[in-house]
This record gives sequence, structure tokens and C-alpha cells, in this order.
Amino acid sequence: MRNREVIKSAILIILVLVSVFMTYRVWTFTPELTDLETDVNTDTPSIGPKISKPIDSVIMPFRMINRNGTDVKGTSNVKDIKRITDQMLSKEVKKVDILSSESVVELEDLSERYTILDFPDSVPSEMYLNQVLGMNMSYYPKVNFDRILVDTKSTNEAVVYLLSEDKRKAVKLQTTMKSHKFDQINKAAASDLKPYTGIITNETTTNEINQIYAPETADNMNIYRYVSNKISVADLNDVILGESVIARSNEDNISTYNNNTGISTVNEEKQTYRYTNLSEDENRQKDISKSITNTFKFINEHAGYTDEFRLFDTDQKTGKIDYQMFLNNYPVFNDDKLSSIEAVWGRDTINEYNRGLITTGVAVPSKKEADELPLSEEVRYGLASNAQIDFNKVTNMAIGYDLSIPNNEIDNLQDTIEFTPKWYIKYDGEWKRYENGGLT
Repeated sequence: MRNREVIKSAILIILVLVSVFMTYRVWTFTPELTDLETDVNTDTPSIGPKISKPIDSVIMPFRMINRNGTDVKGTSNVKDIKRITDQMLSKEVKKVDILSSESVVELEDLSERYTILDFPDSVPSEMYLNQVLGMNMSYYPKVNFDRILVDTKSTNEAVVYLLSEDKRKAVKLQTTMKSHKFDQINKAAASDLKPYTGIITNETTTNEINQIYAPETADNMNIYRYVSNKISVADLNDVILGESVIARSNEDNISTYNNNTGISTVNEEKQTYRYTNLSEDENRQKDISKSITNTFKFINEHAGYTDEFRLFDTDQKTGKIDYQMFLNNYPVFNDDKLSSIEAVWGRDTINEYNRGLITTGVAVPSKKEADELPLSEEVRYGLASNAQIDFNKVTNMAIGYDLSIPNNEIDNLQDTIEFTPKWYIKYDGEWKRYENGGLT
């Protein structure tokens, strides 16, 4: 009898331990949201392969900088950036503080070692923390931001700051994320990090946390060429105009289509598609959070992200949302906006939809060699020395690719598109190409 009681007690203890362990696993489980790729509904018209994109691969930082005292290193590698943002997914926020100042907000508790996540434009914190990261919070602050700082030295649990674009406000989040996990990720990414430099352009950027950060050099940047694929205009019209499409005209390589509520224009020479919903013009959505959510959902469910695209620009006044093509971790620019998807959400549906008609296919060898890009310090000096440029209006700088369509090669059997590395400067709210000390 005594042995039987001992066995019962042992079994009971084991069951209790198993229960505790399983409860712990449930509490600490974080789904791999960023790796989910689900098929688009087969009944939904689409313009590309019917695979949807996870939201945190479209709305994400475009570079990461680790600062430890005077040592500044960074990367645009999406894998390293995603490892950091993945640590924030579905985590708990214990306390939220809103910091503000009439000039530049001071982060007095910030240590000398922190990670910076830079976004190309302002993003609503409420939407990002809730819908993209899925953070568990008592309330979601309504502050737009373009930079995140993660402090892993001050405490055992990471402190996260979201800085507004004008740097007059900051959201301070005290989280349950373990600092040592961030440090381990940064240590693993060390081999991918390159020297970065902080650039001061005005009074706001004199502080280290507000400086413009850019790689010191642009090593081994090549020209890339791809066979180009063309998006079907019929498929686009099916998505945008629906079944009641009327072809109105086709003159000078410009075709016009319409339905009962809107009109679309296709420029065959420039390879662009432009649509306006005339009935929604006065009812465009001005809430940027809702605009981002609805335009992302609309483009995604119709397989519109035909290449790698990321949220790149938001216009608070017009409600226009710009998703930019990326190649090899760098943004792609084109004067005719072939590399962007511009969308405006109306009251109930899409109000404007503008995009290029070409996508990348198979990579082909390029016969051209890229010109050596200047150092970031040389770019800074060129801009500061140019009397036609107000250096105070420079708010960001990055390496990107200029997309062009070569048309001078007779031996080309297929249409190709070319990507040439360039420096790009965000000047007075717009991204412009840097050329020989000036902006174009």
C-alpha cells in the first residue's frame, strides 16, 4: 500500500510539472506571423501570382543602426532588420509614456547603447503597434513616427522609443522583451554591419538620436538588369473597373477606359496605369491609419505586390499612400514612377490607383559597370556647398537604384529593365536623385 501511494504521488508531481511546462509554452508562444504566405482567394481577380504578403514585410524599417558610444554601424539587410522586429511581435507593453517638447524631445533615460530602426516616412504608431506588431497594450498612442530606438542597456527588459518626424514627441514603451535577446541578435548580425555616419543638417539633427544616418561608403554596388514582364491591362481593369469596362479611346499610345464611376488611363510609351474614381473624389479617407490598412488590404488581396514593395511615403493632406519597389534591400526610384504603387482610399473603396506596368523577370548579365558612388561625407559636403540647396531641408539620405528601360541595344531579343545605384536625398519632403553636388 505504501509503494502504491508513493507511485501515485510521483505520477501526480509529473503531471503537475507537465501542466506548468505546457502553460509556460502557451504564454510565451509567438506565432511566426512574418513567414505566413497564404493564397489569395481564387475567386478574387488578381494581377499577379495569387500569393499574399504578410503586413510586416510591407510596412517595415528600411535600415537598422547600432550605436554604442561613438561606434556606429548599420545595415539595410532585410533579414537582420526582421530579426529585430520579430522580437517585438505580440509582446506585452507594461507602461506607455508620451514625451513632448516645444523644440526637440529629450530622452533622458536613454543609454549610450541602442538600436535605431529608420522608416522612410512617418507611420501612425497606433496602426503599427497594433496591426503590424500585434503588441499587447492598455491603449495605443496616436503619434506618428519615423524612427524607433530600442534601448537594451538601461534595464533587463528593453525600452522602446518611437520618435515623431519633427522630433518634438516620443512614445516610451516599457516592455517585457528581454534585453539579452536583442543583444544576441545584434551580435549575430555583426558581420553584416558596416560603418555608418551621423549627419547634421539643421538644429533638430544636432542630437545623436536625431541625426541622419547613412553608410560611409557604398561598397560593390552593381548595375542589375532583368527581363521585364508586363502586367496585363485587362487584368488590371478587371480588378479596378470590374466587368462593366468601356474602352473610350486609343490615341498616341494612350488608351482610356471607364465604368460607371471611374476612369483609367494607360500610357503605353511610359508603361503606366492611372485610375481615378470620380464618385469618391470628395470622400477620400484622411485618416492615414485607415488609409494604410485599406490600401494594403486592397493591393494584397488582388496580388498587386508583384515585386518586393514597402510602404515608403504617406501624405497627410491628400491621403495618398506610396508603396515603393525594393531590390536587394534598397529602394528603387523612377522619374515616371514605374517603381511605385500610389493609392488613395475613399469612403468605401479605392479612390486612386497609379502604378507601373512592368515587373522584374529573370536576371540577365549587364554589360555596364556602375560608376563608383561618392562617400556619404562627399555627398553631405556637396549638398551643403550648393547655394541653390537649403541644407536645412535635407531630412534623409539613402542609397537606391534608378530604374530605366534601355532602348539602344539592337541585339536585345527581349525587353529589359536596368537598375543603376545612386544616392538619393529626401529634400523638403520629396526623394530626389543626387548628381554632382545637386539634386534632380
